[in-house]
This record gives sequence, structure tokens and C-alpha cells, in this order.
Amino acid sequence: MSNDSKGFTLIELVMVITLLGIIGGIIAIPLYIGTKGWFEATTREGITESGRIAIERMMREIRNTARTAANAPCITTATATSFIFGDDPANCASINFSWAGAGNPIMRGADALADNVNSIDINYYDGTNILLNPRPLNAGQIATIRRLSIEIESTSGGETMRKYSEVYLSNMKGY
Repeated sequence: MSNDSKGFTLIELVMVITLLGIIGGIIAIPLYIGTKGWFEATTREGITESGRIAIERMMREIRNTARTAANAPCITTATATSFIFGDDPANCASINFSWAGAGNPIMRGADALADNVNSIDINYYDGTNILLNPRPLNAGQIATIRRLSIEIESTSGGETMRKYSEVYLSNMKGY
């Protein structure tokens, strides 16, 4: 009886499957690490952009705060998480930046500026760069505001980013 059967033995098949599994595992690890890194970078970019756009918009608009006839800034509310002001002396409450707490977006009126916000801290300074406290500021303190600093902390996908900026009220130079 001759043994001319064609094909593979069970041992050969098991060896091939084992080798393919080892090669697949070696290839899968770098692919997984690369994919994970790409998702982390995308998340980081998203929260960075969101915070950057929000703080730049806030700074641009706050810089143009109007001046009242009494040479005071056109501001009605100044708290750690809310700032209401106007760029028109006839309406000192036309622009409202606010934040309602962790997980809520920073709002400009009814429009969201930045999502995934953990905290916002708005500080107010007078013409001699003295920090005005306690917040909320009273009307006498509001009349002396010349500079603001804003810090935003955002978190998404385990990544936390902080953005900080300062702005001088350009219409209040010399007052």
C-alpha cells in the first residue's frame, strides 16, 4: 500500500495557525498603539481648539467694552463665572458670557462657545493692576475695572487642557 495522499497533516496545520497567530499579534500591537495615539491626539486637538476659539472670541469682544458718559466701563455684572457688558453705551447688558457649572458649555447669550468646560475663572483688575475682590463685584468696583484675566479648563477623553488670557479694556485707556 502506497502513501501517496496529498494534503497537510494535522501537526502542520496547527503549526501554521500558531505561527500566523504569533505574527498577527506582533503586527496588532503597533497598530493598536498607533490608533490609540491618533484618537488621543484628535481629542486633545478638539478641546484645545474649542478653548482657544472661545477665549479669543471673549477677549476680542471684551476688549471693545464701551465707556459710559461717566467714563466708567459699560459693565453690569462681574462674577467669577459670568461677565455682562456692552459694546454700545446705550445698552450695557448686550453681551453676556456665562458658565453654569462643570460639564456645561461657556455661553455667549444663548450660543455655546466651548464644550466640556470644567471650570472658568474670571479675575478683574483696576487701573493700578490691583485684583478686585470679592466677586461678584459691586457697582463701585465695576466702575474701576480696566483689565480682565480669564482661565478656562476643559476635559475630554481623559485629556485636560487649560487656556489663559488677559485683556485690557481698550476704550478705558487713560481713565
